[in-house]
Amino acid sequence: MRLTVALTTVAFAVSACGENPLAGLSNSRSKAAQTEITVTADRIVLRGPTGFCVDRESSKHRPAQAFVVFGNCAAISGNEELPQPFVNAIATASVLPAGKNGPTIGESETALEEFFNSESGKAVLSATGDAGTVEILDSFTRNGAFFVHARDTGAPLLTGTTNTYWRGYFDVKNSVVALSVLGLKNTPISSADGLQTLYDFGNVLMEN
Repeated sequence: MRLTVALTTVAFAVSACGENPLAGLSNSRSKAAQTEITVTADRIVLRGPTGFCVDRESSKHRPAQAFVVFGNCAAISGNEELPQPFVNAIATASVLPAGKNGPTIGESETALEEFFNSESGKAVLSATGDAGTVEILDSFTRNGAFFVHARDTGAPLLTGTTNTYWRGYFDVKNSVVALSVLGLKNTPISSADGLQTLYDFGNVLMEN
């Protein structure tokens, strides 16, 4: 069912990052800035708000699934003249095929809230799989998507990021997309700015 796929998307996102996802941001050589990417057999277009570009060195995509990292366009390309986001943050997008049966994300608010407040759900949100390190700060449904605000004191989801992040789950075509927004450790962002950035990513995503 679609709900099950949404939850497994998180595990794929964390395991797929492999090398330091900030590596592409620190490369001083000039590279082309890629503002969007089309992934999976479902032809999902992933594009960030103004100032965010695809970090191709940290992203992976195949016909069945994708994990894409977005960062500061100027930093990724080495061109300070390119637009930069209004927040210092990294965003990730994970895409997996949705199940053919079962409720949509928007129809699963109660089930999702119960799951993420359970030991199993917190373990999914933990970078190390330890439910004891995760605190759910907020969760809600908005316009058919489910949002969760979490803190993982065990380890950051991505190297160089803070341990508090926003994540949203979206039904897109025949896929489930999980978007996450994480502040950088040396320049953390407020909860409000993180959520607004996630909304901005979600609004672009839903144009598919």
